[in-house]
Amino acid sequence: MKSFFEELNFPKDFLFQILSLFVCILVVHTFYLLFIDPAATFQVIEAANLNKAPERTLAVILKDFEQEVCIMFFFWALCIIFLKWKSISKQSELLENNFLQKDKNDQIKRDKAIQLREDIENLIPKNEESVLLASLWGGLNSFSISNDIGDATSSTHAICDNEADKMESELSMIKYIIWAIPSIGFIGTVRGIGEALSQAHIAVEGDIAGMTASLGVAFNSTFVALLISILLMFFLHQLQLVQDRLIHRVHDYCDKNLLSRLRK
Repeated sequence: MKSFFEELNFPKDFLFQILSLFVCILVVHTFYLLFIDPAATFQVIEAANLNKAPERTLAVILKDFEQEVCIMFFFWALCIIFLKWKSISKQSELLENNFLQKDKNDQIKRDKAIQLREDIENLIPKNEESVLLASLWGGLNSFSISNDIGDATSSTHAICDNEADKMESELSMIKYIIWAIPSIGFIGTVRGIGEALSQAHIAVEGDIAGMTASLGVAFNSTFVALLISILLMFFLHQLQLVQDRLIHRVHDYCDKNLLSRLRK
């Protein structure tokens, strides 16, 4: 199976997202079947026998399909955020290493830059996502070719900024999920209002239990969707903050350990 995916050349992030989505669907749906659905069904039937709307317990609030999908998406987004956070943590650990050898005050001339470039190049396959190694390699490569400190500086900062843009673009799936969750909630709102209107003639006769329950579907789906979106936006902004800090640290590392030591 592993060789099959390798032949298809799927990105690791894509495979992780598909697998994590499948796991989230399985776990959340199983939880619903074992706990939410039985509890909600019992409370709805009990309320119907008393000719009143069910109380707004947790099971009743979460019982509908729209809320279940929103919760699946919530945990899926958390899995993706965790993957990104783990990658950033790994990259942050690399900043503690001295990849350019010896003392920071040692000068780096063209011959040494060529040697260091080869050393960095050997490390990249094991750290493909490293912004630091990519930036160092870019600066050393530019200096090795042109022997110009200005070119090396421009190349280093450009690669670092490009990697920052790449990291930002990789958050697009999380942003899509955050957009999709309220939309799913509004679908539940429309469905609930539609069901309530279809029972208006029954409510006119004095039985408002069915209409009230349908309106509950509308309000509960929106409530759950908006609450989940708020939580995910918080986690997303925290992730973006960590990414920005990493980029700033890489800039500082390159300035102090590479660019300030270059000599023609």
